[in-house]
Amino acid sequence: MLEVQLSFAIVEASFNRLCSIVYHTKPFLRTRKWATVCIVRQWSNGIVFTIPIILFNESNCGEQLWKRIYKFVIVIIIPSIICLMNNMMIFKYARSSTNRVQTSLEGAKNNAHQRQHLSRRDLHLLRHMIVMFCIFVAGWSPIYLYSIIAVQFSFSSIIVSMFIILSELSSLAVISNLFLYNHELRRYYREKIFHRR
Repeated sequence: MLEVQLSFAIVEASFNRLCSIVYHTKPFLRTRKWATVCIVRQWSNGIVFTIPIILFNESNCGEQLWKRIYKFVIVIIIPSIICLMNNMMIFKYARSSTNRVQTSLEGAKNNAHQRQHLSRRDLHLLRHMIVMFCIFVAGWSPIYLYSIIAVQFSFSSIIVSMFIILSELSSLAVISNLFLYNHELRRYYREKIFHRR
């Protein structure tokens, strides 16, 4: 269940980032009630998705291929698709807001030319989303693919350890990224640290 919760925490973070960007004028999204709703939703989804694994948790069930494939799907595939969709909506919103600003600042002739090219901000956002998506998938896929393939082939324990370290480094990179790119969270911690001194 903890593996699923980690993936769903990343999904929830991407959903919160989407809401904070697209619905930045909604004060409810900055309340403790919203945070509680998000936490409850994350844990509820994680529990619901792990019910089949819990129900069939017998001693010989861990060897079944369906269980390994199911884990791969709920830990890698579903969260990846949801994060990708959230990031695409963020990018679409950022792109449309950039076009609205450019429309109000430039003439119609310059605007038509600008729409053909992505702005630096759009390119940076798109590049950042692609990199984070690749880090998540590349970090977690090998260990789950190994568990599916290990039925047919044997691997060295060093390779398995490398897969585990890769998944942990991937999690650290995603968490660090969420902290580094969340300006409000950084400002909050800065105020708390400097206020106490």
